[in-house]
Amino acid sequence: MNKVEYEKYKIISFTDAGRELAERLLILLVTGGKAKWAEGAFSGNAEDDLQGESAAVKPVESLDVFVKENFDTGNVLVFIGAAGIAVRAIAPYIKDKTKDPTVIVIDEKGRNVIPILSGHIGGGVKQARLMAMLLGAKPVLTTATDVENEFAVDVYAKANDLVISDMKAAKEFTARLLEEKKGYYFVDEGAEAFVGSGIGYENVVRVEDIGDLYSDDANPEKKAALPESGRKNFFVISYRDDDALSALGLKGDFLKLIPKCIAVGMGCKKGTDGEALYSFCLVKLKEARIDARAVDALASASIKKDEEGLKYVADKLDAYFVTFEADDLMAMPGDFEASEFALEVTGCDNICERAVVALGAEEVLVHKTKGTGMTFAAGVMRPNKKGSLTVVGIGPGAYEDMTARAQKALLESDVIAGYTVYCDLVRPYYKDKEYISTPMMGEEKRVELALLTAAKGKAVSLICSGDAGVYGMAGLAFLLGQKFPDVDIRVIPGVTAALSGAALLGAPLIHDFCLISMSDRLTPLELIEKRLRCAAMADMSVVIYNPESKGRKGYLKHACEILLETLPADRVCGIANNIGRDGESCSVMTLAELKDADADMFSTVFIGNSTTANIGGKMVTQRGYKSER
Repeated sequence: MNKVEYEKYKIISFTDAGRELAERLLILLVTGGKAKWAEGAFSGNAEDDLQGESAAVKPVESLDVFVKENFDTGNVLVFIGAAGIAVRAIAPYIKDKTKDPTVIVIDEKGRNVIPILSGHIGGGVKQARLMAMLLGAKPVLTTATDVENEFAVDVYAKANDLVISDMKAAKEFTARLLEEKKGYYFVDEGAEAFVGSGIGYENVVRVEDIGDLYSDDANPEKKAALPESGRKNFFVISYRDDDALSALGLKGDFLKLIPKCIAVGMGCKKGTDGEALYSFCLVKLKEARIDARAVDALASASIKKDEEGLKYVADKLDAYFVTFEADDLMAMPGDFEASEFALEVTGCDNICERAVVALGAEEVLVHKTKGTGMTFAAGVMRPNKKGSLTVVGIGPGAYEDMTARAQKALLESDVIAGYTVYCDLVRPYYKDKEYISTPMMGEEKRVELALLTAAKGKAVSLICSGDAGVYGMAGLAFLLGQKFPDVDIRVIPGVTAALSGAALLGAPLIHDFCLISMSDRLTPLELIEKRLRCAAMADMSVVIYNPESKGRKGYLKHACEILLETLPADRVCGIANNIGRDGESCSVMTLAELKDADADMFSTVFIGNSTTANIGGKMVTQRGYKSER
């Protein structure tokens, strides 16, 4: 048995054929690239533009050890082999669908991809579809909502950061939806901002009045089996507790999806017991008829940053614990009940309520209220009505080659989206960000995911190497962005390879020049050939992007043969490799020598014009100054 792994992907195989498939899958999933393995090497039919990452094939001590070490929430376990092996291996560790990792089985031929655990909440179905697409396999889906192409309430809740009130109720809703082909939902006052444009399924209907969730003409045979006579199959989206919703007319038990949107501010005497603080918090939430599961953040003054009692409360509420400097709290706008004692001790006259406003609460639901040595306030944080997508060119690869505007855009982002390799380049400098990454060939999906995330009110940066508008994602972002009118799209320029490579080689682009990509994945080869001939006839310096790849061998040689139809064999040319990354190099040569030169997707090729000269090993094009003549 061997395993290969990278971040969340943990793949185990049992034969040589399985190991080869595991290697290929990991490359396509994570890197799209030229991975270096401890044993063997990937030799399958790689798609175009594969680029590099490192991983290793390692022997597994035992199957049980592999599962025990990796059976954590968020991981994706992949078994290359028989489904029975996987089922027996994971059985002792299964807890429930909210905690279990995704588990997927793939046969050794790579023909079928089967999610067998945590298909919805863990993202197993989504991962299986992705793997099947990359391998050219068939996703074998057994979850009922996927088989019937029905709305999945657990998937919707996860995608929109909603807490499911009761997993049993969620299962009952799904069962009735599959049987009756009809569902309903009600959005409570105050939760509108968290719903977006709707569910997206015609048979899951929003009702505007609670009374519409109950029908007097329901089937009499079904009435007897329902908790309330004539009750339709529905769920409610609300941050208010069940008592508040019952007072509005909801009857019996019901499924609720709870937005994590409540900000709580608390102050306390030093050393206050955590359980006492927690009980006080729950009482105040109950009095305000707020569901405790809706609390997303607990805030206080920075003087309380090490207060164990407050940390305890945040942990019990599954909420973030954040603190603010006293000066920042005092700068919050609004009318607050002031305490001279608190001001003298902490530098802030009202910690709890000001902290709620500092968290971004648009509405204060509970103003400052006091307990024994503790204070409480609460408010609702609303998502931004308009999200933003910033398409950022990060330059050739080195952090210092990124523009200040690009660095600022990434710093201000909530989420960074991009090709896996590019995300890894910036991750060390922006560790606190949420990341969305897809492998090579997944450009449209990548942009769509970035737009969908921005549409939820988040600030998203979509990163591209070089310049986002030069063979980057800017055009695709505006094209697909037509479906997201509420998302503002802007572009931050970067340093494209033509410029950074030219700086390495000398000054080859001083006069007119053009850029031509040799990749025929999106452009017919005949059109590329025509452009090369036209550029040569116009005596322009030419920069060639994507000159070669594993799937496009001989393309640079072909380009040189076309240019040699017009240009002399001694025309000055150059190649820049791995610009701004490890292994950076460049060399100057003639067109005849370029024809037989080695190049890959990390290479940028330069062909000079009739005035370009080799000056001391540098490629220099003349502009027409008197001193040049």
